[in-house]
Amino acid sequence: MNSIILAAGGALDFGSIFLNLAIILVVAKLAAELSERAGIPAVLGEIVAGIIVGPSMLGWIEPTDAIRILAEVGVIILLAEVGLEMDLKELRRVGRASLYVALIGVAVPMSSGVLAGSVLGESLNASLFLGAALAATSVGITARVFGDLKALSSTESRIVLGAAVADDVFSLIILTVVTRVVEQGSIDLIGLLSTIGLAVAFLAVAGAVGLFLIPRLFTLVGAQAMSPTTIGVLAAAVTFGFSAAASGSKLAPIIGAFVAGTALARTSQHDRIARDFNALGGVFIPIFFMLIGIDTDVTKFFDGKVLLLALILSVIAIGGKMIAALGAIGTDTDKWVIGMGMVPRGEVGLIFASIGMSVGVFNDELYAVVLLVVLVTTVLAPPVLRWRIAALRDQQSHSPHEEVTEEPVGGWLVARDNTLILQGHPPADLSLRLALEAALRASEITPDNSVYAWLNSHRNEPVTWDIESTELLLELLMRGNGRSWKFLEITGMLENALPEIATAFELRRKSSTELNPIHLTNMPTVEAIRSKVGRLLYADSAVMLAAFVLDFSGNAPALSILGRLSLTPELAEQSLALVNASALLHGAAAIEPYDGSPRLLAQLADHLKTPAMVERCRMLTEAWGNLPEWGYPALLEITTQVQSLLAHPELIDGVEDSLEILHRRQALALATSDMVRDRINNASPTYVLAYDPEVLARHATLVEPATQGRNARVRVTASATAGEWILDITTRDTDGLLARICGVLTDCELEVVNADLITWPDGAVLDTFTVRSALQPDAQQIEAGLKRSLSARLPAPRPMQSRVVFTLDNASHPRHSIVTMTGADQPGLLYAVATAFAQAKINVHHARIITSGSNVVDRFEVSTRKGRKIDAPTLERAQTFLSQ
Repeated sequence: MNSIILAAGGALDFGSIFLNLAIILVVAKLAAELSERAGIPAVLGEIVAGIIVGPSMLGWIEPTDAIRILAEVGVIILLAEVGLEMDLKELRRVGRASLYVALIGVAVPMSSGVLAGSVLGESLNASLFLGAALAATSVGITARVFGDLKALSSTESRIVLGAAVADDVFSLIILTVVTRVVEQGSIDLIGLLSTIGLAVAFLAVAGAVGLFLIPRLFTLVGAQAMSPTTIGVLAAAVTFGFSAAASGSKLAPIIGAFVAGTALARTSQHDRIARDFNALGGVFIPIFFMLIGIDTDVTKFFDGKVLLLALILSVIAIGGKMIAALGAIGTDTDKWVIGMGMVPRGEVGLIFASIGMSVGVFNDELYAVVLLVVLVTTVLAPPVLRWRIAALRDQQSHSPHEEVTEEPVGGWLVARDNTLILQGHPPADLSLRLALEAALRASEITPDNSVYAWLNSHRNEPVTWDIESTELLLELLMRGNGRSWKFLEITGMLENALPEIATAFELRRKSSTELNPIHLTNMPTVEAIRSKVGRLLYADSAVMLAAFVLDFSGNAPALSILGRLSLTPELAEQSLALVNASALLHGAAAIEPYDGSPRLLAQLADHLKTPAMVERCRMLTEAWGNLPEWGYPALLEITTQVQSLLAHPELIDGVEDSLEILHRRQALALATSDMVRDRINNASPTYVLAYDPEVLARHATLVEPATQGRNARVRVTASATAGEWILDITTRDTDGLLARICGVLTDCELEVVNADLITWPDGAVLDTFTVRSALQPDAQQIEAGLKRSLSARLPAPRPMQSRVVFTLDNASHPRHSIVTMTGADQPGLLYAVATAFAQAKINVHHARIITSGSNVVDRFEVSTRKGRKIDAPTLERAQTFLSQ
């Protein structure tokens, strides 16, 4: 309300606010992109960019109340995302070494920082904030470094990451207590205890509400909500509500956001909420980090006192975390790696600095000091960690390997006290099999360090998929969960054994701000299939393997997974057929209206071959989802028609292997010569399936003998629809053939309804057109026109009176691209489009013309001259030719 009143009085300059916001977002994204490419955390790039555009340098942006409010929203979302990715079960499982490292890593830097601040003449309140700012560890930066080095499965990494998570929780509690103490203005034992008690009480009450009520609320709302945005909006409301409750309790609002995030993480809509928060955070979180730079007086970086204090605190910050490695004494680990892994302060330290400024404890000098310490620790730790880990690996490569032992009683992997333990020293060639078995069991119990250590020591061993390991993968798909796949990723086995999936996970991670979330490993199609089919035997696993591939269909090499596994030829063929047919079926069902194309039915029948496979394909496509409302009835209609196409007694009784073989055999029986039979034998399976045997024999008779030179033969027959005629045109294949034929048909005033092109290996072509005409077309006139057109140069495309729009779909067909053209119907449209395709070197295999009133929706099945899918620039060239 105050903002509205101020705006009415002219006190708020909305134009300036929005301009500042536009500059901040553009500069922040540019800085983040450049930083990521340079291997530097994006937050550091955003801070530096804030310094550059802020008052200290260019002066483009002044820190205003409006920008600060937006930045506060950003930090609330950031802490909610941290909570969303906090696995409380994992936190409870943090080992003793991690807990000790965390406690020492908080106590030593904080106490040393408070002492240093007091000795150097800072106030007690300022010293408390300085100490608190040194306590936290950035789990994200450390996890990224270990992940880049493929060292997440090392014992050192697991200790550091467990300690860093606990560290964050301790630091947030410390922040709450310190902020409350500073705002009270005095420190006494009773006040301190009451503050701690209030913080603990808030966490307990808010945690109980969040963990028990919020999941139930979201289950109820999710079952009733019609709008897809309801869950995300409600999650944001819960987050801001918890933040308001924390602020009302005189605690830091980010504590409420963190608790809200941990509660939302336990809802069944966790993934959807994470995606919505990711989009929201992509806008607001950079504003927070940019504001840190904007608020920084860069001249203070050259102040002697600031540099001295920053140097002292940097030594404390680094030394305190190195001392924390003592918490891991008694473990067979490298303490230098643990200590250095705890050094980066990152975003958590920046939040402390920002709050220190907001409560008036930090002046510009101390703010600059904390910022310098964060920058130094964040930039220094990654290269030192890389050097140390590389040195350790070099030592390990020269050390003698352990002697292999016989398999103990009970197996290599046994469960004790809810922990999975490795017994003995298995041979290296068992690494894949044991990793898959451990991943499956990791869905319920926690693997011990012995499991991680052994797999880490064999992370570079070459792996070979056999039937047993493939069956274990299938079992993992049936019963595993996010923790299973996270285990495989951490141990490096995913990259070693299934690099396509490892790449897909990495692409998912790079597309979001989360650093190591379990939900990035989600496989919704696999989940949907296993809820329908229960347990599957190896021989029946094609539908599950196809679901596995489809869940990563956005990653182009995902299909090569099937070639990597140990599959029987029949199982590999069925899995590939289901993937291709499901893509084809999904694309057809998503188009309104469904036009009942015989070619589509033939293609699906060619892929699936049996009624049982058609049902699997329907189930798989439905599980894949992402269909519009009308898509599901169309899906059922299409599969019913394919079932009818395949419902021949010869197939059901096992007399024939497939409908294609049946059609071909029946067509051969009708052939009148050996040349005609040879033509039928060499026809494509899709073509054979699309036509009745009588039509196949008639086509082959027309094609034989094949035409020579620029000649063509045309046969005209009446269609079952009044006013429509079927033209069978046979000639030799040549550039722009469809365009040439369409030009002749246009000159003959024939309106094309449908076009299908069949090409044989010897270059013979049969083009079948359905055309509209009041009178029967003259075959001799068409033949003469074709002879002239085939002898002439391909004309330039004719510009259209009204613009048409091309849409490219490379997912709906396994081999070809689908181009949809929409626009106003106009004379010579198909001829112009076909000519533009020819000029762009695009081959057309099938065309379907649908006219609705004065508009057309034409679908073309196309490829490059080499038979590959086309890309967007190629289609743009065709669009350009059409527009000239």
